[in-house]
Amino acid sequence: MPTRRFVDRWGAALCMVALLLMPLTALAQNAKPGTKRDITGMIVDVDARPVANATVIEITAPGFTAKQVPVLGAATPLELQVVIVKPAAAAPPATETRMVGGVVTDARHVPLAGATVRVHGTQLQTVTGADGSFSLPGVSLGEVALDIEAPGQPVTSAIVPADRAAVAVTMGSAPAAPTAHTIKGKVTDPATKEPIGGAQVQVVGTGAMVLTEADGTFQVEAPPGQVKLDITAPEHESHAVEVPTEQTTVDVTLAMSKGEQIVIEGRAPVIVKQNLANGASVIDDKDLNRVAAETLDAAMTAKLSGANTQANSGAPGGGTQLRLRGISTINGQSSPLFVIDGVIISNVAVPSGANAITAAAAGGSSSNQDNPVNRLADLNPNDIETVEVLKGASAAALYGSKAANGVVIITTKRGRNGENHAEVIQRIGFSQVTNTLGSRKFATVDDVKAAFGDTSPLVDAFNAAGGKTFNHEAEITRTPFLMETLGSVSGGTENGNYYGSALIADNPGVVQGTFYQKQTGRIAVGYRFGERVRLGVTANLIHSLSDRGLTNNDNTGTSNYVVLSGTPNFVDLQPKNGIYPVNPSVGSGTNPIQTVNLFQNREDVWRIIAGSTIQVDAYASSDGNSRVKLLGNFGADSFDQKNNLLSPNALFFEPTDGLTGTSIDATTSNLNWNAGAGALWTYKPTNGKFRSALSGGLTYESVDTSSVYVVAQNLNAGQSNVDSATVVNTTQTRLRTKESGLYLQEEIAVFDDRLLLLAGLLGERSSLNGNSDKYYVFPKVAAVYSLIPPAKSGQPSPFEMFDTLRVRAAYGEAGNRPNYGFKFTPLTATGNIDGNAGLTVQGTAGDPNIEPERQREIELGADVATKDQRIVAELTGYGRFISNLLLQRALATSTGFGTEYLNGGSLRNLGIEAAVQVRPVVSKDLEWITRGTLTLNRSEVTTLPANVPPFDITVAGFGTGLGAFRIQEGKSATQIVSTVDSMGTVRTVGDGEPSFRVGWSNVLTAGDFTFSALVDWQHGSKVINLTRLLYDFGNNSPDAEAAAARLMTYTLPRRFTSQLGPLKTLQVGVSGRNLLTFTGYSGLDPEVSNFGNQPIGRNYDVAPYPPSRSFWLQISAGI
Repeated sequence: MPTRRFVDRWGAALCMVALLLMPLTALAQNAKPGTKRDITGMIVDVDARPVANATVIEITAPGFTAKQVPVLGAATPLELQVVIVKPAAAAPPATETRMVGGVVTDARHVPLAGATVRVHGTQLQTVTGADGSFSLPGVSLGEVALDIEAPGQPVTSAIVPADRAAVAVTMGSAPAAPTAHTIKGKVTDPATKEPIGGAQVQVVGTGAMVLTEADGTFQVEAPPGQVKLDITAPEHESHAVEVPTEQTTVDVTLAMSKGEQIVIEGRAPVIVKQNLANGASVIDDKDLNRVAAETLDAAMTAKLSGANTQANSGAPGGGTQLRLRGISTINGQSSPLFVIDGVIISNVAVPSGANAITAAAAGGSSSNQDNPVNRLADLNPNDIETVEVLKGASAAALYGSKAANGVVIITTKRGRNGENHAEVIQRIGFSQVTNTLGSRKFATVDDVKAAFGDTSPLVDAFNAAGGKTFNHEAEITRTPFLMETLGSVSGGTENGNYYGSALIADNPGVVQGTFYQKQTGRIAVGYRFGERVRLGVTANLIHSLSDRGLTNNDNTGTSNYVVLSGTPNFVDLQPKNGIYPVNPSVGSGTNPIQTVNLFQNREDVWRIIAGSTIQVDAYASSDGNSRVKLLGNFGADSFDQKNNLLSPNALFFEPTDGLTGTSIDATTSNLNWNAGAGALWTYKPTNGKFRSALSGGLTYESVDTSSVYVVAQNLNAGQSNVDSATVVNTTQTRLRTKESGLYLQEEIAVFDDRLLLLAGLLGERSSLNGNSDKYYVFPKVAAVYSLIPPAKSGQPSPFEMFDTLRVRAAYGEAGNRPNYGFKFTPLTATGNIDGNAGLTVQGTAGDPNIEPERQREIELGADVATKDQRIVAELTGYGRFISNLLLQRALATSTGFGTEYLNGGSLRNLGIEAAVQVRPVVSKDLEWITRGTLTLNRSEVTTLPANVPPFDITVAGFGTGLGAFRIQEGKSATQIVSTVDSMGTVRTVGDGEPSFRVGWSNVLTAGDFTFSALVDWQHGSKVINLTRLLYDFGNNSPDAEAAAARLMTYTLPRRFTSQLGPLKTLQVGVSGRNLLTFTGYSGLDPEVSNFGNQPIGRNYDVAPYPPSRSFWLQISAGI
């Protein structure tokens, strides 16, 4: 008998193995396993010779391939070791699968991290993340059971039906008792109307919690009586809703989170959101881009309470000043701080160098009268998701000495998980001049002689015209065709998202020869590495090319409207046989038709804005009560601006300075970069009595700017290169600043989140301060209290109609850094003296102890919103108190200086902001939303140093003879004074600050049809209208009223929601901007500033670029 020992291929012993002994002839017979018989057959060798006493052993076992072994007969025992193998498994048939997700919590509803979730009966499993969530791909389509295990918790099972894809599991709790209150509903995004899948719906005070399906629907079992649902979703605002006993359905909207972009920098509140502690000023994508706008600041006009947005002129490509809550400085920086996706960007306005031609300002090649563009114009408004404005120190204190003028937080669009979308928008339109000045009509030659003299060449021009008149404004303007093409793609997966966009815009100006072209490309990518690390990267490439013509003030008889102011309408300026006639009306002979056709004022800008953020979930306690996050960000903003101005020899005004032909080559390079690192610790005890968030971190910012102007005069005929001139002058300005800071902020919520408290502190130092190593401290505190008490079951509440009813208060301090160079005494290089360079001292002395201005602001407000959002209202009152002002004072000539910089004096702003939104009509087929905003501010100079008498703003203005802004103790900071009689008496004649400003928007939706309109009304501001003075040939014209009401936008879009082939959406619309202006102002436009963006000194009207209205046809398609 053979010894029966069998192993598999890995050497493991096998049981239930059958042994069969048989002769060769019996191999095909059906012998039973385990039997033994005598050998009667014959076995042969390879040569077919019989082999005596030979047999074959066959070994079989369940699941293994049978094996035959020949054995020779012998007298000695034989031990065999036979290896048998399993056959290869057949490939299973392909089956469809699905994704199952959910959240796991303990009996106290605290998320459980590290719990194992396994599909019953399979090896498919995963582990929950820090927030208790999980996802399982590859799950079969039918009903499945999940087994959940976690340390310290009993094993729990959950059933996921075939028609559901999400489940909420509570471990360690007894099965819920049968309830009599089933609540169904749907969760959607109010902006896009799209469903929100995976939102968590929890019945407060119970263990009932579910996740919404992909279509946003949910069903939850609640105890009898009135209950409260708490609905949350990633990247959305949370929302709580009361559900009465008799109500069984509820639909909820969750808006995208506001202020999330500031969390990137780590300075934003986590519990006390900015729009809770301070007046809310947030514009979303839909409101921002209802009508095409060349620039972001133009798109923001009339949509914010507490904001005064005014254009400097009508030139293409922008040029707008945003002023928040009145006057914050006299000589300091006036622009708000702009932050886009955590990157602090530049909003400088770099002059083109046209002053070398116009001589608007004495000396130098650049001037603030060059009508420059502030660089915010580079951004593509269509890329923006939200704009949030922190209007004062009470909200923006953690931005320190850059926050005195407010902070504008811009969040760009991102892709969303599980949603892939592509859209193309094509806009075509045209623009036209909205207002003209006209000119005097001369009836007879005697009228001409009386005006210009008997020997004036204009007498001959009148006679030559033969009674004909010419519209000179129409001769240099046009109605241009406009075009914009936009495209975007977005999408995401469970761990990542992406967004990409492109813009091509071609917008010619209404003045011949002027235009604005822009191309932008942007990409944003976000990715989650595992359950703890999130990384985001954005990059925006921008190119623009523009020509803004030759407008604004001049002292050489060159600017278009300065020349037209002295050109009667009977003068013929049209070219004859290609030859332009000399204009006999002005000494320079300038012909504006020749100027707009030959003069070039080109500006070419390349810019890149890039940033990255990282968030690490560093720690989470086992009970989920305590969490720590680490935050980091880096951003850079770099642009190169080239200005090329060419005033060729052929222009009539060129020979007047004795140097025929001018070419200007100006280059500006700028690099801003900032970095930050911080940590956030959140804590909520098990009893839920309070919530706490503690954050802190470090910040660093750097700015490096260089501008070089090369002015070449007396060009060779037909040449534009600067080296073809005989006279070349160069100037360069450099600016470098560095700043660092550290901040700490604590927030706490108590009394069921009815009372929210916040306190923060920033220490900051800057190279612009006299002592660059000194840290200046800026604190802030805030409180919000909800007047709505917790609902009590079965008891009616007087507050049941309100969704929000709260009061708030905030206090904060911010600063305004000294301008570059205030702490230094500047030196000027002289020309070569015998080959040696020299230096001379300029007339202004620096202050080595200069400090930032200090702003203290207190804000009080109240907010109310009804449950159905039919009425939403906000009222805010504020007081801003600025001390340690940056001033200049005159010095005795014996000191060797004319003036010096110093700190001293104070001013204040008191104001009211209000916003009301009402939905008068809400039905299935019709909805009407109307919204109004009110802005009112009053400023006063409260003190001036004893050695600083009242003074006029000299960087913007022409003296009291024509009207000047005067700083005087006890008076408005924007008062306008003028000499009113021959005795030289100076009196207050007006104020540049509007009495109030109102914005009013309306949106009417009926099915697929939408109508919207926006009106901007400014009342009470005064303008020093020197354009009218030029036209009147006088020097004492009264100031003009700048009150105006303007229909800003009007849209009529039509949306086709039915599926057209691969299209998901198709929308057609018509729109217009600046359609109507109602004003008694005698100039072109009451929104005007000859001196560009200024802290004080706007409202000078000197021959500006004319305003225009635009009309657009838009077609958009999405898949």
